[in-house]
Amino acid sequence: MHKKLAIFTVLAVLGVIGAGAAVAGQPGDPGCFGTGRAAYATENGSLGHETGGVGYYASLRAGDNGAINQAYKTGCGGDPS
Repeated sequence: MHKKLAIFTVLAVLGVIGAGAAVAGQPGDPGCFGTGRAAYATENGSLGHETGGVGYYASLRAGDNGAINQAYKTGCGGDPS
């Protein structure tokens, strides 16, 4: 009897976890943030830390990098809805 109760409990917990994952919000455009960054790096990567290069702009946004990245991701539909 205890074995059946333990199995039922485990299955119930897994069902709740699975249901939560199934209804979680999904991004409108998954991968938009990484795709945008990759395109920019491909276009400007050869300039390095010179004006116009990826390293140059990365150093300019060092203090606000997290907020800038979040705003970009939100703007292109990368946040879960």
